[in-house]
Amino acid sequence: MKLATYYKNEENHFCRLVSLEETDLSMYDKIYIFSEAESTPKIPNQFLRANNVILGGTAFTNGEYIPFENEIIDYTLPRPAIYQQFLKEKYDDGIKTKVIGHVLDDTYYRMYAGKNKLPLPAIIPRKRTILYDKNFFYPDWQETLKEISDRKSSKICRIHPIICTKLSDYFMARNFVKLDRAIEYYLDLELPLDQVDYLFKHYKHLFLADIAPSSNIFITIGNTHDTYLQYAREINYKLNLLYSFWSRGIMIRIKFVPCKIGYNNPFAELSKLIETWSNNTNFKRQEKTILERIPKKKTGDILREQYKTLLKYSPKSTNLFNRTIKQICEGGNWHYEY
Repeated sequence: MKLATYYKNEENHFCRLVSLEETDLSMYDKIYIFSEAESTPKIPNQFLRANNVILGGTAFTNGEYIPFENEIIDYTLPRPAIYQQFLKEKYDDGIKTKVIGHVLDDTYYRMYAGKNKLPLPAIIPRKRTILYDKNFFYPDWQETLKEISDRKSSKICRIHPIICTKLSDYFMARNFVKLDRAIEYYLDLELPLDQVDYLFKHYKHLFLADIAPSSNIFITIGNTHDTYLQYAREINYKLNLLYSFWSRGIMIRIKFVPCKIGYNNPFAELSKLIETWSNNTNFKRQEKTILERIPKKKTGDILREQYKTLLKYSPKSTNLFNRTIKQICEGGNWHYEY
């Protein structure tokens, strides 16, 4: 929205949305492919080979937003006109255009471009405000959200999950009334496991009051490391932490996070299996362990090989992979094995 608004108003250029199915790209001076997706999207080869294509957004920069070289673009207030025109051209009936275009009535806002705070655009009363910063806990995040709320925004949503490295941040965000309850929260904690009892002594009652089995609260697994040992230790640590929550009746789940571009997670498929296993909504009736969820036929070969490799670096993980959710929930407070 900012790009089209800038080039139309400041440079007096004609702008339109380009379909990824187009093959003749030579007619355009510049083509921007901009994505805020959590993983890198697949781009057709004709775009990757073209000299006039510019990739931007966190999906192409390992999750870090890089401001435009021309900082005026970042400071430009976004306008949805280019998307509205695209919908009119694509759909003739008008009704479908209105339904799909409803999201364009919302206010879109990036709080920061690098270290620079961006101005808050006009908030449309009784419409959503959607934040698309990767980071959430900027020093003035509470003041910014209060200003948005005071301008009568119906609720505040996010494109990205809220990543919490401290539990105090998590509870402060959850207590903000206008934040959409559907937002995903990733608990990326660096808590020594021998301090778990202290953690739950202070926070257990707050978690029990806040979290249901269907809540979008996750412990992340996967991330980015340099060695096999680091990836193995993360799986061991995150499962111990997850079981510590479960054994106290706090039913959060696992979310697999792909590693950065240029890195390789040797336990990626195993981590995805853990995610699927932990996301069973009928927790106490889950009768299979993680290990029992590995297909017995050839389709499970990669998972078995990754599990065998994991045990070389983390032998104690065998106990973590051989517990059912019901056993964990009913076995008393979990005592970690690391």
